[in-house]
Amino acid sequence: MNINNRLVYWSIGLLIVMAVALIYLMPSMDEQSDSLTIIKKGQQVKIFTMEEIKALPAVTRQVTIRSASEGINTYNFTGTPVREVLIKADEEILQGSKEVTVKGMDYFTVVFACEEIMEDDNVLLVYAQDDQPLGDRSSGGTGPFRIIILRDQFGMRAVKYVDTLEVN
Repeated sequence: MNINNRLVYWSIGLLIVMAVALIYLMPSMDEQSDSLTIIKKGQQVKIFTMEEIKALPAVTRQVTIRSASEGINTYNFTGTPVREVLIKADEEILQGSKEVTVKGMDYFTVVFACEEIMEDDNVLLVYAQDDQPLGDRSSGGTGPFRIIILRDQFGMRAVKYVDTLEVN
């Protein structure tokens, strides 16, 4: 066996090992977590369970979503304002901060100005749609949590599979 063949075999072997390691280390969206992590400036502040989120003041709002893939549909979403979640984690979390980054398990990320988060009845963290849990991605759902922006006409920032809110 010449040196070129050995190099090819070693390269292929190394690629296989790296691929297996990446698959093992990457979080799976099918491993659904019903928790929400709150981070401020890189430091974890709190991890909420679904039960803790549901214990916060709840609102139900009728929202029409315009989607390129699903058309126009109207739903009743139940959840709590994002600002209430953040204040419950730390009463002073938004002081001196400029933005809140919302991250989904599918790596979709949206940044909101703190002013928008603080608006009354606008940015909601929802956990139910038409009185049913959102469900996880493997079951065709959009949860466990989802962001709904009531004053956003097209829903381009409606993050699904939300697992992290980061305040900066």
